[in-house]
Order: sequence, then structure tokens, then C-alpha cells
Amino acid sequence: MTDAALSQRVQRFLMSHIDSIEKLEVLLLLRNVTDREWTASTVALELRITEASAAARLADLTASRLLVSSSGSPEVYRFSPASAEDTRSVAELAMTYSERRVSVITFIFSRPQERVKGFADAFLLKK
Repeated sequence: MTDAALSQRVQRFLMSHIDSIEKLEVLLLLRNVTDREWTASTVALELRITEASAAARLADLTASRLLVSSSGSPEVYRFSPASAEDTRSVAELAMTYSERRVSVITFIFSRPQERVKGFADAFLLKK
């Protein structure tokens, strides 16, 4: 499928915030259960990923201001985007992912190839 299957809002959001399916799944999990505080351990158990990976994804999403965390031991996280635009984008992304999962996955996996091409293009000799 082409990028045309995804709205411009969803494409922009994915380009800005999501670089892996795992990060997307973490974000959508916390969005779907907003009345719960999550730890890296509980996210790992729910998504069947390693705790270290869950912790890294939670930290990335917090740095992107899509989650908030409270310091403590263990640190807990909640879905709470800093902007209304991000809230709308995540809602549209969630709907799109449920309806056109393959299109979203294809878009995410196509991104690294674009970065590698851009890096390789930097070494082209120009006249």
C-alpha cells in the first residue's frame, strides 16, 4: 500500500514520534487504558517485550511529551500528550492502525530506508 492510505496528520505524527512498531504499541496501550499508571514492568508483561525495551520506549515517548512520568521506584507513566494536536493525532493514528494496520507498519518500516538513502546521497560527488 502507498502512503496515500494514511492521512497527512498520521504521516506527520509517525515521522515525528514513532520509529518502531514496539513504540507504537506502547503508546497505543497507554492511550487505550488512560485510568491506569504503567511501569516498564507492567508494559513489558502486557506487550510481551523485555522490561529494558519497555523502559526505553516509555522514556522516548515521555521525552516526546506524549506521556508523563512520576519519579519514584519504580517510575510510573500515563498517557498525557502536551498538546491537543498530539491528542488528536494519536486518536486518528489509533483508528487508522485498527483499520489499516499493514499501511501503518509499511510506512514505519519504509522510513529507515529513506534515512540510509539520504546518508548515502551525502557522499555523491557533484559537478
